[in-house]
Amino acid sequence: MLGSFKHKLGVYFLLLAVAPLTAAFWGFGTVTKRDEERQVDSRLGAELRAASASYERQAGRVLALARQVASRRDVQEGLRHGHFGPLPNGVAVLGPHRLAIGRHGTIESTQTVHIKAGRRVLGSIVARLPLDRELLRRLRSGSGLAQGDQIVFVPRHVAPGRPLAVAVQGTRYRALAAGPLADQPTVQIAVLAPAQPIEARAAATRKHLLYVLLGALLVLAAIAAAEARSVMRSVRELADTAEAIGHGRLDQRVPVRGRDEFAGLAGSFNSMADELRTRLLELELQRTRLRESISRTGTLLTATHDIDQLLSLIASAAVEAADAEGAVLLGEHGAVIEVGVLADDAKTFELPIATRDSRFGILILYAAELDEDNLLATHALVAQGAAALENARLHEAAALQARSDGLTGLANRRHCEERLQAEVARSERYEYPLAIVLCDIDEFKAANDTHGHAFGDLVLQQFAQVLRGTLRDVDLSSRWGGEEFLIVLPGTTLDGAVDAAERIRTGFAALELAAGDTTARMTASFGAAGFVSGSNAPDLVRAADEALYEAKRRGKNRVRAAAQRAVAEA
Repeated sequence: MLGSFKHKLGVYFLLLAVAPLTAAFWGFGTVTKRDEERQVDSRLGAELRAASASYERQAGRVLALARQVASRRDVQEGLRHGHFGPLPNGVAVLGPHRLAIGRHGTIESTQTVHIKAGRRVLGSIVARLPLDRELLRRLRSGSGLAQGDQIVFVPRHVAPGRPLAVAVQGTRYRALAAGPLADQPTVQIAVLAPAQPIEARAAATRKHLLYVLLGALLVLAAIAAAEARSVMRSVRELADTAEAIGHGRLDQRVPVRGRDEFAGLAGSFNSMADELRTRLLELELQRTRLRESISRTGTLLTATHDIDQLLSLIASAAVEAADAEGAVLLGEHGAVIEVGVLADDAKTFELPIATRDSRFGILILYAAELDEDNLLATHALVAQGAAALENARLHEAAALQARSDGLTGLANRRHCEERLQAEVARSERYEYPLAIVLCDIDEFKAANDTHGHAFGDLVLQQFAQVLRGTLRDVDLSSRWGGEEFLIVLPGTTLDGAVDAAERIRTGFAALELAAGDTTARMTASFGAAGFVSGSNAPDLVRAADEALYEAKRRGKNRVRAAAQRAVAEA
C-alpha cells in the first residue's frame, strides 16, 4: 500500500504543503508578536522622551526660581552677613551662606546656584526637586502617556534604551529606561507598558492566521486530490504503453487527451519508437547539463555575501549554461576573472552584470556559436547573479550601518561594548596590555545653545575626525553617548593611553570651528584607565569615568589617569 504512487503523492503533499504551512504559521506568529513589541517599544520611546523633557522642564523651573531668588538684594545681603530676614516662601536656610529652595525629599535632584560679588563667592542656593509621587504625577500629566502606561524612577543599573520585561507586584510590564539624570546620576526615568495587551493582540492575530492556513490547506487538499486522479490515469496509461514497447510492441500508442503537458508527452512518446536509443541518449545528456546548470544557479543564489566569490560563480555558471569555451569577467573595481579557454578565433558575446540601481561589471563569453535559447538562459542567469551581488552589497551596507554612529561615522555604543568585552577577555587570558580613554567635550551644551545645533554637530564631527587622524588602525573609537566618546586601545599601557589622549586633546583644542560669521575653539577632557587582571569591562569604564570627572573638576581641558589599584578594587 505504501508503495503505491498515489499514496506517495499524498505523502509528498503533506511534506510540501503541511510542513511549510506549519512553519509559516509559526514564523508569522513570531513576527506578529515582535511587531507588536516594536510598536509598543516605539510608543514607549516617544513617551520616555516626553517624560524626560517634562522632567527637564520641572528641573528648569526650580533652577530658574533659585536664580530669581539669588538675584534679590536682601538675599545677597543675608548671604554676605550670614543671617537673614524674612525669606520668600519655599526658601530654607541650610547654613550661614547656604540656602535651599524647593521641597525636601528622600531622593531629590539638586542644582547649585553660586552667588558672587566680583570674584568673591557670597554663598549658594540649592535648587531641590524631590523625586516622589507628586513629581511622577506631574510628569505623567505633561507626557501624554497611553492608558495603562506608567512612569517610574529606577536605579542607575537598568540599561538605558533597551526594552526589558519586568514584573511589578505580580503584573508583567515591558519597560524602557532613559540614561541617568544629569543632576541625579543614580536615578533613571523609566516608562512601563502592560505586557498582557501585547500578548492578547498577538494571540488574536495567530488565531486568525491559523484559520486562514487551515482553509488554504483544505483547498490545496481538494486540488491535489483532483490532480492526483488525472495524473494517476495518465501515468498508468504511460506505464502500460512503456511496458509494451519494452517488450518490443512498438505499435502501441498512448491515448492523447486534451492539450496539456500530458497530451504533449503522450504525442512525443508515440513518436519515439523508431529512434528510441538516439533520443534517450540526447535526453540523458540534456538532463545532465540541466542539472549542473540548476545546481550552479542554486549555489549562486545561496552563496555567502562575498562579492568576489559571487563573481567567480557567475562566470563559471554562465560558461556552463551557454556551453561556451570560456569567459572573462571584468569587475567595476578592477577584478578580472577568467574561466575556461579564451580562444582567439571564437566569437565573443558581452553581457552586462547590472541591476536597475547598480553596475557590477561585464561578462564576455567566448564560444564558437551561441543560439538564442542559450543566450536567453545565460542572460537570465547573469541577471540572477546581479541580484545576488546587489543583495550582498546591501547586506554589507546594513552591517556597517548597524555598527556605526550616523553623525560621526565612528562605532556606536553597542559595537564598542561588544569589542571592549572581547578585548578585556583577550587581555585577561593572554596578559595582554589594554587601556581605554573616556572623552567628554567641555561646555558642549553651552556652545550648542549659543551657536545652534548645526555647530554642535560640527563639533562632534570634527572631534571624530581628530580621533581618526590620531589613533591607530587597531584602535576603536566610538560615540559613547551625547558628547562622550570611548576609545579602546589594545596592546597599550596606561601611560600610552595618556599620551594618546594628550595628542587628541591638543589637536582638538587647536581647531578653529566655524560658528556663523565667527570662529570658535572647543576643548575636551579625558579620563584614561588601564586594564588590571581580575576586573571586567564595566570596572574599566567606571575607572575611566572617575578619572574624567577628576579632569573636569580640576578645570577641564586636561587628561587624568585612573589609579591602577582603583580598577582592581572596583
